[in-house]
Amino acid sequence: MHTLFVEPFGGMAGDMFLAALLDLGDPRFGLDDLREVAEALVPGESRIDSERVWRGSLSGTLLTVATPESGSAPHRRYADLAQLVRGAPLPEGCQDRALAVLRRIAEAEARVHDTTPEEIHFHEVGAVDTLIDVCGAAFALERLGVERVVATPPIAGSGTVHCAHGELPVPAPAVVELMRERPMVLGGGGGERLTPTGAAILCEWVADFAPPGAFTASRVGYGAGLRDPDEGPPNLVRVQLGESGARAARRTAWLLEVNLDDMTGEELGHTVRALRESGALEVWTSPVAMKKDRPGTVISALARASEREALEATVFELTTTLGVRWREVERTECERESMSVEVGDVAVRVKVRTRPEYAGRSPFGERDLAPEHDDVARAAEAAGLTLREARRQAVRAALAALAARP
Repeated sequence: MHTLFVEPFGGMAGDMFLAALLDLGDPRFGLDDLREVAEALVPGESRIDSERVWRGSLSGTLLTVATPESGSAPHRRYADLAQLVRGAPLPEGCQDRALAVLRRIAEAEARVHDTTPEEIHFHEVGAVDTLIDVCGAAFALERLGVERVVATPPIAGSGTVHCAHGELPVPAPAVVELMRERPMVLGGGGGERLTPTGAAILCEWVADFAPPGAFTASRVGYGAGLRDPDEGPPNLVRVQLGESGARAARRTAWLLEVNLDDMTGEELGHTVRALRESGALEVWTSPVAMKKDRPGTVISALARASEREALEATVFELTTTLGVRWREVERTECERESMSVEVGDVAVRVKVRTRPEYAGRSPFGERDLAPEHDDVARAAEAAGLTLREARRQAVRAALAALAARP
């Protein structure tokens, strides 16, 4: 699996991460490619340069992105940034990846300032040079064929930082919100080491805050921050591009539980569907006996930390409960992807599971392929096949397509 391993041992900011990707020296993404991204976003308005610098005893690439807004960033809303990104001739996947990062920042700032993401005015993050950092990094991941990003916990820094809102503690409030329920190393000296943009990139793109396990690096890059503080580790982020095997991805999730004994089956079913739509990983129900021996139901849901608030709001909106329970759990998760094959003239979606490596073995077989039932039913009806025959053809087609991959 094409994996990018990020090590923010000295800090993490948008320009540092982008500089580290350039420092990889991979011919698929270089300074000219970044300049094309900038030209697509803001034609004729940016100047981009890079240089080799030393930070402590290590050297890395320092990236300079200058636009007319660099000295005085305008106040933009998320919708303004989205309009700039969607209006640029960039791949849709790159746009989606970049906007997901910006949306995370808007949601974090909204929680800090007790408002909505739509009403937040970006300050430093609203500048075009920050857009270039985020879109450039998203474009780089696409060009480099990165399938999975993992990272070690980032160093946050210490002291205070001056920004548009005045003097703020380090880590900044938006960073604390973004990294909630995620690991980071507090302290480290040298002022601010983890910026909101850097934190949002990690939160959105990193699959696991842990080393990649069995990993073979083909390229290594270092991205430098502008400052060279005397205190703490060198102000650098390191990235390694390489190949990793399927590993036991153990990730934290949160278990929601709520007991109900005064709702109809239709209302319970509606709540279950709404929880799935609100971002739950899994939702299920269990029968229980409640007070006065009344039959009741426990609705349970698994979610990432970032979805807890949305799920809680859904429960209180759609049920009569006076409270919910939360418990932290750990899941061992398989890598998964979706592909499409043809059965007759009908496209059938197939889920592909990659099991973790144990003792150096990562087996794969038909049990790891799951054709979508609705698609299989349509294909069977169109071709005059039984469900079993249509499913078998879909599995054979998927195995052949996977075997033909380079």
